[in-house]
Amino acid sequence: MKYHITEEDLVRDLYGETNYLEHMGIQSAEACHADVYEAKASLKAAKSFLDTIQLQPSASAVQAILNYSKTSSLETEVG
Repeated sequence: MKYHITEEDLVRDLYGETNYLEHMGIQSAEACHADVYEAKASLKAAKSFLDTIQLQPSASAVQAILNYSKTSSLETEVG
């Protein structure tokens, strides 16, 4: 049985979101096909880079959210 492995499959595998059979199929494809191996290696490098980035919202964005939350009120119905 042939199975076409997509980049989405490789990403899911990198994040541990594949089941056992999918994971084993991807490992087998990596061992047999250089293009699959290279694609996964590239995605792994990108994931490693993204894991090191620390993103924070700007102070103005945080202030805008806080200001908005002060002006808007949530209505709740009791009864």
